[in-house]
Amino acid sequence: MTPIGARPGTAPLVPVPPEPGPAGAGGGQVIGATIHQRLRSWRPGLLALLALLVLVILAQALKPPESTEPLAIDNPHSNGAKALTALVGEWGVEVDAVSTARAAREASAEGATVVLINAGRLSDEERERLASAGGDVVVLGALDNNLGGLTELTPSGVSAAPGATVSAQCGDVDAQAAGTIPAGRGSVGLGGAEGATGCFPVADGMYGYATAPLPSGGTLRVLAWPDTAMNSQLTNQGNAALAIRAIGVSKRVVWYDAAQARSRSIWDEPSMPRFLPVVLVQLTIAALALAIVQGRRFGRVVVEDLPAVVRSTETTIGRGRLYRRARDRGRAATALRAGTALRLGKRLGLPTGAGRGELIDALCRDGRLRPADVDRILYGPTPPDDRSLSDLAAQLDRLESEVHSS
Repeated sequence: MTPIGARPGTAPLVPVPPEPGPAGAGGGQVIGATIHQRLRSWRPGLLALLALLVLVILAQALKPPESTEPLAIDNPHSNGAKALTALVGEWGVEVDAVSTARAAREASAEGATVVLINAGRLSDEERERLASAGGDVVVLGALDNNLGGLTELTPSGVSAAPGATVSAQCGDVDAQAAGTIPAGRGSVGLGGAEGATGCFPVADGMYGYATAPLPSGGTLRVLAWPDTAMNSQLTNQGNAALAIRAIGVSKRVVWYDAAQARSRSIWDEPSMPRFLPVVLVQLTIAALALAIVQGRRFGRVVVEDLPAVVRSTETTIGRGRLYRRARDRGRAATALRAGTALRLGKRLGLPTGAGRGELIDALCRDGRLRPADVDRILYGPTPPDDRSLSDLAAQLDRLESEVHSS
């Protein structure tokens, strides 16, 4: 008797590890839902988790960040200026940061006080335009900064002795309110600025604080030592009094660090509502959610009558011709083995999720079939040519006939 799967005239197939493929064609389950089907059943839960993840990411993205830039109004560290902005805010002064020289000029034209950091990063023309905008300007830090175009006050590297304390020694009411402050690095000279006043002298003609009128009618105030406005130094002596009185003259202050300037975009336009980016993000999420909901197919596919009856054999033959034309013997063999395995599993009453070993044991339980032959037929290698594929189909058919005849 010829063993099952050993058809005369055909070479025996060498057992190799099973190929991946649909259920029944590999070493996984034989009957029941495939991985793709399980993923489809899990889709609502996965979508819910995805939506939750998106919300968490958006919440983190929209959370106000903490800056580490020196003298930034959202920097809570020792070198930031968040404490100063909080103090002036208690007096009803609104403090906003801007990122372009144009935005600073526009705010100044509306009467806001511009706090300028790293003034030397601006061109002479930009400083001149700011001086003529209309509002007050407060410069934090004079050392290594050029003030040309903004004023005739001249920054200098002349400094007081380390750890020194200087007193106002001038008639400026803001300086007199501060009394004494710790000296820092650098100073500012009055130069040829008309109507300028110097306070907190550190050397002959060099001061830690100076004021001068601007061409627009506003007032320029220069704090030569930026440490005066920093969180860590604000409580030292009269630093807080001087910084608050210097920037808190108007009801609105714009904070502009020229070193952090960026190019202007459409979002920086004054006519653009501040809430618009958040609204656009929410609308985008809503559109994606609607696309997912509307794009889903609910329920099973509805069977409709075809305009012309097509026999199943014609469909099978057509698919076989497509496989043959594409020389896709691997897919054809996988489809044949998967179909046979599914039918055999149901015939033998195997439970859902039965695997390769269970199917082989069930087929060989009565001793008529050898496990090696069954494994070679259902889980063997890809046929190398059309003749071998035809032999495999015959072996699968004979295997199924043996089971049905028992």
